[in-house]
Amino acid sequence: MPETEVGRTDGELVRLCLAGEQAAFDALAARHYRRVYNVIYRMLGNREQAEDLTQETFLRVYSRLDTFRQGGAFPAWLRRIAANLCIDHLRRRGEQTASLDQQLESGIEQVDESAASRPEDRLVMREDARRVVEAVQRLPDRQRAVLVLRHIEGLKIDEIARTLGMPQGTVKTLLFRGRQAVREMVGEL
Repeated sequence: MPETEVGRTDGELVRLCLAGEQAAFDALAARHYRRVYNVIYRMLGNREQAEDLTQETFLRVYSRLDTFRQGGAFPAWLRRIAANLCIDHLRRRGEQTASLDQQLESGIEQVDESAASRPEDRLVMREDARRVVEAVQRLPDRQRAVLVLRHIEGLKIDEIARTLGMPQGTVKTLLFRGRQAVREMVGEL
C-alpha cells in the first residue's frame, strides 16, 4: 500500500477512488479484506467459496462505489454487500450446511482450551464447540447471518439491522429464534 494511502480515512480513499486513483481502492481492499473474508467464511464454512465471494464482494464494491453515501460508515456498507452476497449464494446453492469435516479442519471452532485443566475437559469443550458449529451451519440463511454478525463479529443489533437492511425487531427475532434453534439442536451445554 503506498505510504500516502496509509493515514487516510475510508471516506478519503473512496473520494480518491471516485476520482480515478486505483491505489486508493487497493488501499481500501487491503484494509478490509481480512474482515470481509472472515464474515463470509463464517457464513459459508468453506475456504474456497469464501475466497471467491470475498473477491466478488470487492468487485461489487468497486463497480458500485458511486452509490456509497459519503459520510456513511464504509465498513458497514461493505459488510452489507458481503452478507447479502452470502445469503444469495446460499439460496442459489440450495444447501443449508457446509461439510463439518471442512469446518473442523479449517479451524472454524476456536476453543479456549486453557480454561480446561484436564484432557477430558478439553475433549468435552471441543465436542461442545463442534456441536454448536454444526448447529449454526444448519440454521436458515438469515438466522445464521444474524448469529455470525452478532456473536462472531460482535456487532450490535442496530449495526446488524443496517448491515442486512432489515428492521431491528426482525434482527432481534432472528437472533432469538436462531439461539433457540441452536439450543434445541445442541442441548444445554
